[in-house]
Amino acid sequence: MVDRETESGNYRKYLKKFLDHLENVKRFSEKTIISYKSDLNQFFSYIKERENIENIEETKKIHIREFISSLMRYGFDRSSANRKLSAIKSFFSFLTETEVIGKNPAILIKAPKTDKKLPSYLTVEEINRLMTLPDTNKWKGLRDRAILELLYSTGMRASELINLNVDDIDFEDETVKVFGKGKKERIIPFNQSSANAIKNYLTVRGKMIKEKENALIINKNGIRLSQRSLVRIVKSYINVAAPGKKASPHVLRHTFATHLLDSGADLRAVQALLGHSSLATTQIYTHVSKSRLKKIYNQAHPRA
Repeated sequence: MVDRETESGNYRKYLKKFLDHLENVKRFSEKTIISYKSDLNQFFSYIKERENIENIEETKKIHIREFISSLMRYGFDRSSANRKLSAIKSFFSFLTETEVIGKNPAILIKAPKTDKKLPSYLTVEEINRLMTLPDTNKWKGLRDRAILELLYSTGMRASELINLNVDDIDFEDETVKVFGKGKKERIIPFNQSSANAIKNYLTVRGKMIKEKENALIINKNGIRLSQRSLVRIVKSYINVAAPGKKASPHVLRHTFATHLLDSGADLRAVQALLGHSSLATTQIYTHVSKSRLKKIYNQAHPRA
């Protein structure tokens, strides 16, 4: 597959307008915008070479369908193809709304069906074991314990955690202010165990920070911890606490949601805590709970 920007036609002009819209109106993250740009460049490179299309007004429904089919032939998985189709649909929807084109060629194209994978999560026993692993006699251990406690007690994303500042923590109310996708603010409660871990960490953080550094979670150089380092730290602990299971900060987010729903939490409340814009995104965790209930039933019922 070719993945380079089209050199002629009006594509570049409208792509720039679309990306500006994503950044300034939709408030998408830089990472998401780069992904949209890459996917759209790939699509237009494809139809330019295969169909000799120079301008976006020439794009037809069949061109988009053929592009998606070609992705599958080249070995892309369905989730990747769906992501690229989503970028194309958003782009042409924007062009329709801004009256650049009169008819949206992507509107009726269906995404390839994907197999829904249940998110990986840890048991309560594995979580309890996880929290005992950091060596709290050292400053890194105190920091790492605070990281693990916060991720599990709030369900926040890795990107949200590393962007936290000290003043985002409210110990009186035991809540944390988080800026999620689209820079949307939400307030999440945390438990006493997390409060204690954060307070213990803050006693040593002050000795490590660089001047005027507001980041809550810092590295050995006294500056904000990178997301890559956070992922590495969390994976190292999960690999010990739950060998063989998927290991990432997102696993703790999945675990947070699953444990809440297993304990009877309202789905809408979990949606708000996770910062999901759609309830459908949160509903995947109900399948996890159902599968767990079925397993318990099969183990416990005499005639199961």
